[in-house]
Amino acid sequence: MVRKTTHWVFALLGLLASLGCFAIWLLSWESEEYAVYVAIVRAAYDGPDISHHVILDTTEPWGRWGVTPFHSKVLGLPIDVRASYTVKNFLRFHLPSTMRLGNPYTLASENELKASYNEQTSKTLRATEPTKLIRGNWGVITFSRVGFDLHRKHAVVYAQLIFCGLCGGGDYFYLSKE
Repeated sequence: MVRKTTHWVFALLGLLASLGCFAIWLLSWESEEYAVYVAIVRAAYDGPDISHHVILDTTEPWGRWGVTPFHSKVLGLPIDVRASYTVKNFLRFHLPSTMRLGNPYTLASENELKASYNEQTSKTLRATEPTKLIRGNWGVITFSRVGFDLHRKHAVVYAQLIFCGLCGGGDYFYLSKE
């Protein structure tokens, strides 16, 4: 009876350790994620008319259950990239304020953005500055978390640009490390 109990205890401890490692992996930010965000901003959302970026301060999971089958097929996403993307985007996370984008940027909270889009609150001092930045620089950029393959050579992320709260567009970006 003692041996069976010992096996269960070790199995339970092993399971808890595995879950703990998985949670650390899920919650941790990696420098490669910053590099993906920087590459996307520079390639898709930068230009001579842009002097300042406004970025939502939390990630936005696009599609609660990962990349759509249509987009997975079109992009040719391997199963490990899709799985990584799905797991990492299950929850929202705060973006770090340490990205180096070239142009200055402001991380705006969802509440700040709602205030700047609301007719009654958009004229308050708190909402005036984000409103000016958004209207003068194309809009607000939002990101999902980045899904990587096992060798860290490929990444997929969903990014979108929202202008007035009702208009904008987004794309999946599938990147390769060179």
